[in-house]
Amino acid sequence: MPEKIFRIKTSDIKGNTGLVNPQDLSELGAKEGDEVELYTSSRAWSVKVKSDASVPRGEIITSKDVLRRLDVEDGNEVRAYWAPPVTEEKYEPPP
Repeated sequence: MPEKIFRIKTSDIKGNTGLVNPQDLSELGAKEGDEVELYTSSRAWSVKVKSDASVPRGEIITSKDVLRRLDVEDGNEVRAYWAPPVTEEKYEPPP
């Protein structure tokens, strides 16, 4: 699955939300409302992404709480990863 490096920025956003430029979101293969994992060298945390054309490409804007959970400072780089949800299919043998 695609992976992308972002510069993480903080704003007055509530909860586990990340604002991302629509082109970056498309490159990840994700869509608005998807959960994206953010990774540092020692921690990981997931955020629900929202598309925002005012966000510069290569940045993700999120809350101070997410930065604290990732143990990073404003402006640090984080790696983002999105995987499609797993769907369970039932196999029914023929009669």
